[in-house]
Amino acid sequence: MHLKVTDIDSKRMVIRVNQGKNRKDRYVMLSPRLLEILRTYWHVAHPRDWLFPGNIPGRPISRDAVGQACQLARKRSGITKPITPHS
Repeated sequence: MHLKVTDIDSKRMVIRVNQGKNRKDRYVMLSPRLLEILRTYWHVAHPRDWLFPGNIPGRPISRDAVGQACQLARKRSGITKPITPHS
């Protein structure tokens, strides 16, 4: 949720996660497919600071908004099992 556009390193194929679990910075692998999806999203949305901006200018998307989007996708897909953004 709190990714900035500058956190994506396509040359090294990693995403920098600032202050993640236990307030530690870390890098996670970036798959070629995810990079392709993120580039398509970037060309459509043109985010400036936050990769996923929220409704409040200058703030990232909220946890609740992510959960709501997940549940909407579940309904539209016809999945009947309960799901979360982590699943």
